[in-house]
Amino acid sequence: MKGKVANFISLMLFLLALSRLSFASTIAVSINPYYLMVKEIVGEKAEVFLIIKPGVDPHSFSPTVKDVKAISRADLIIANGLGLDEFYLRGYKNVLYLGEKVPSEILEGEDHHGVNPHIWLSPDLLARYIIPSIVEEITKLDRANDSFYKERAERLINSLKDISKRFDELLQSRRNSMVVLDHPSYFYLFKKYGIKILSAEEGHGKQPTISHIKKIIEEAQKSNLIGIFVGPQFNKSAIEVISRELKRSYHILDPIGIEAKGITELFEKAYRTISEALDEG
Repeated sequence: MKGKVANFISLMLFLLALSRLSFASTIAVSINPYYLMVKEIVGEKAEVFLIIKPGVDPHSFSPTVKDVKAISRADLIIANGLGLDEFYLRGYKNVLYLGEKVPSEILEGEDHHGVNPHIWLSPDLLARYIIPSIVEEITKLDRANDSFYKERAERLINSLKDISKRFDELLQSRRNSMVVLDHPSYFYLFKKYGIKILSAEEGHGKQPTISHIKKIIEEAQKSNLIGIFVGPQFNKSAIEVISRELKRSYHILDPIGIEAKGITELFEKAYRTISEALDEG
C-alpha cells in the first residue's frame, strides 16, 4: 500500500512539474542584442525565441512562415520600433516597442534619414530605460519570479554602467573628433561625446555614390579622425575605398553581437575595437 501511495505522489509531482513547464512564458525578441539581454534576465524561466538571426541585416529582414508561427505563439514580443521592425509586427497587440520607452527629446536623426533607431548601442539608454522596461513586462507574465528577474536585471545594469564609465575615460576628450561608419549604428554612443559621424550609407541597402564617398574623404581629411568602422553584416566596398584614400585601416565594429555571449561582451568588443583605432590614429 505504501508503495502505491509513494508512486501516486511521485506521479502527481511529475504532472505538477510538467504543467508548470508547459505554462512557462514564451518571449519572441526581434534582434540579437535584446535576445542577449532577455536571456540574461530570465535564465531558464522562460522560452526566448530570436526572430532575426545575428548575421542578418534587420533593415532588410523578411519573416519566414516558421518565424510567423513562432511570433504568433509568443506571450510577449520585444521589439525595437522606431521604424526598424514594426512592418512585420503589425496586428500583434502584445508587442513591447522599446523605442517608445526612450524620451523623445533623446532620440535624434542623422542628416535626412529621420530618427536613428539604434538605441540598443548606448549602454546608458539600456541601463536607464530599456532594461527596466523589459523587466516590467516580463514580471507581468510571471509575478512569482519577480525578485529573480529584478536581481538579474540589476546585475546587468551595473555591468553596463561599468562599461559606460570606461567609454567615458576613452572618449570624453575626443569632442569634435570624427568617425567614419558604413552605417550609423553607434550613433548614440558617439553622440554622447560630441563625436561627429560620417556615414557611407546613403539609405538602407543603397550603395553610396562616388560623389558621396568623395565628400566623406574630403571632410575626414580636414578633421581629427578617430577611426573607420564597418559592421560585419554590411558591404565593405565603400569603406575599403575610403580607407585606402585616407591611408587608415578600417576596423570591424559589430552592432548586433554576432559572436557575443552577452550584451556586455558586445560592448567590451566595441571598446577594444575603438581603442585599437585610436592607437592607430
